[in-house]
Amino acid sequence: MLIAAAWWTEKQRMLEEHRLVGYALFSLVLFRFAWALIGSSTSRFSAILRSPAVVCRYARHEFFRRDAARHAGHNPVGGWSVGAMLLVLSAQIVSGLVAVDVDGLESGPLSYLVSFDMGRLASRLHALTFNILLVLIGLHVAAVVFHALYKRDNLVMPMLSGLRRWEGERPTLQFAPLSRALAALVACVLIVWVLVKVVGRV
Repeated sequence: MLIAAAWWTEKQRMLEEHRLVGYALFSLVLFRFAWALIGSSTSRFSAILRSPAVVCRYARHEFFRRDAARHAGHNPVGGWSVGAMLLVLSAQIVSGLVAVDVDGLESGPLSYLVSFDMGRLASRLHALTFNILLVLIGLHVAAVVFHALYKRDNLVMPMLSGLRRWEGERPTLQFAPLSRALAALVACVLIVWVLVKVVGRV
C-alpha cells in the first residue's frame, strides 16, 4: 500500500506527501531489520536467508512438488525473495534521502551531505530501484498465487494471522512478545524522525 502511495504521490508531483510516505517506509524497513535480529524465530535472518546449497536443493527438488514439506516460515526461495526486496527497498530509501533534482530545489533531507553530481546519481538510482522493486514484488505475488493454485497452500492467511494448519509434528517456534515489537517500532520511528528533522534539512 505504501509502495503504491509512493508511486502515486511522485506521479502527481505531491512531493511533500511523497516524502512522508518515504519516511513511513523507512521506519518499517528499519523495524523489519530490527525484527530480523530480535523477533520471533521465523522472522530472523537465520531462518529467512538459507545457504545457497539449501536454496538450490529446494528449487530443484521441492519447489514444483505438491507434496513437498511445508515450512513454518518462508521456504528457502521465498526467504531470499524477501531479502532481495528489503535490499532494493533500502537502496530506494537511502537514494531518496540524498537525491537531488535537476535544478536542486527539490532534494532529499540529507542531500546536503553529498555533492550535486552524487545527488543526481542518487536520483537516477531512486528511479531505477523502484522499477526493480516492482519486478520483485510481481514475482513474489506470482509465487504466492502459484502456491495457492498449484500447491493448494494458502500463504496469505498465515502471514496475516500468524496461524497455520499443520500436519504431523509441529515445529518448535519461539514467539517474541508484542511489547518488544511495539518498542522496536517506536524506536525506529524516532530514529527516522531524528535523521530527517534534526540531522536532515527539509
